[in-house]
Amino acid sequence: MGGLNRRRLLQGSAGGLLAASTRTAWGQSKPEKLVFVGENSLAWKRTLIEEVAPAFEKATGIKIEFTLLPVDAWRARLKAELSAESTGIDLAMLSVQMAGWMSAHLLDHNEVVAKIMARDPSFAWDDFLAGGKVAGTYDGRLAGIPYRLTAQILHYQKELLEKAGFAQAPATFAEFEKAALAVNAPPSRYGFGLMGKQGAGTFTNVVPWLFSAGGRLVDFNTGEIFLNDGRAAAGLQFYADLVLKDKVVPPEAMTWEFDEIIAGAQKDRYAMSVTFSSYGTLFNDPKLSQTGGRWAWATMPGHTEKAQSRSIVDGQFMAISKYSKNADWAMEFIRMACSKEAMLRSMEGGNAPPRGSSLRNPAMVAKLGWPAAAAEAIETGIPISSNPTWDGLELSLRAGVSQALLGQKTAKQALDDVAVEWKRNLRRAGIIK
Repeated sequence: MGGLNRRRLLQGSAGGLLAASTRTAWGQSKPEKLVFVGENSLAWKRTLIEEVAPAFEKATGIKIEFTLLPVDAWRARLKAELSAESTGIDLAMLSVQMAGWMSAHLLDHNEVVAKIMARDPSFAWDDFLAGGKVAGTYDGRLAGIPYRLTAQILHYQKELLEKAGFAQAPATFAEFEKAALAVNAPPSRYGFGLMGKQGAGTFTNVVPWLFSAGGRLVDFNTGEIFLNDGRAAAGLQFYADLVLKDKVVPPEAMTWEFDEIIAGAQKDRYAMSVTFSSYGTLFNDPKLSQTGGRWAWATMPGHTEKAQSRSIVDGQFMAISKYSKNADWAMEFIRMACSKEAMLRSMEGGNAPPRGSSLRNPAMVAKLGWPAAAAEAIETGIPISSNPTWDGLELSLRAGVSQALLGQKTAKQALDDVAVEWKRNLRRAGIIK
């Protein structure tokens, strides 16, 4: 199946792109390259980098120059260059939480979609999930074309849990703790893997535990802070206790972020994790992973009952800078990268494409396993905030979570202190007086 998809991508999409380019009366000269800035999680960009970009270059003669940076450096680079109205960036990837401050520097992608559909109706905008379109919209403007739509789900080695007496995935926090203790076998394999490094992975890894305990964060409309009402602290304390009290987390996980949580699963360092749904592809691929074929998936447990299970819905979008001198060519690259063929192909590389035809593809559902749990998690998930003030709040929360994981503060103490800092940030932003 993979070979067939690749042929369609390299021959069908590229050929269609070249034909469309020929038909179009271009108002722009052909550049030597398009500059693309994104973050450096390479695994799920494999199709984009290794297949789509070379096919685009073959069809047009235009090279895609990728600048891929760690998350915080990626955001800083885009803020600096876009704020300066630099013409040095043509294409950018942005996450949901970046839409608030980036949208003013990007084309309105509602108009981009209209142009793409006029040239190529097979792009099928209706095939993109409504949730992805909503997540990428800020103040009525579509900030980018959805490329990835994610939710955190439970990944678990099914046979290990069954041998320990757990016929089904844990449904509550208490069941999860029992299962983690039962399959914990240090130093070779631990019960639970997490992203313990204070950094870009901190928030997305911990927040499902906060939400599933009934916690909330903040209402940007009123400035009301909910983080320290006790419910989020219950989720954080449980998360920290898995490290400190139960000792079911690999010691090196305190240095883990995105690539490391994948490598930990592939090297059989843990039996369960709550992380991005599409990482299941990389966990379970026998060509990449020592644990290939052993994983199963479910929505994450709820605090005291399964119905409380909540994840955060996030994603990444491909966008054209409004300062680019090569917007038409950038649009053609997006058309190719986000086509049905390329999106379906990207699933095999660990992407979670926001197209219904991809997530419902019977062969992919059977092969990968995780799409059903991901779809369920997205249905009840809570979208990440795109308010421009959120970035500063997240930095404070990272520090508080880290303090709890290291045992420097209880979860309640840590979140109480974070809430104080949040109040200062909201006041500086003019959201509260």
